[in-house]
Amino acid sequence: MPVGIVQFFLEQKGYGYIRVPETREEFFVHRRHLKAPVKRGDQVRFVIQEDQQGLYAAEVERIKEADQAEK
Repeated sequence: MPVGIVQFFLEQKGYGYIRVPETREEFFVHRRHLKAPVKRGDQVRFVIQEDQQGLYAAEVERIKEADQAEK
């Protein structure tokens, strides 16, 4: 499972992006694919899936909160 950092997540609209630091790839994430709420800077683990619009993050699980990820 890839590990990434939440770049942003718009709670009102229900989507955001996750970036994998090693590859700089970014993946779209929708709230229906979150196991728990996330915010900018959180470190997450996820599965990459594909649909008609391309690759996206699914089964997103927070590993570290933003303030803990920086320590």
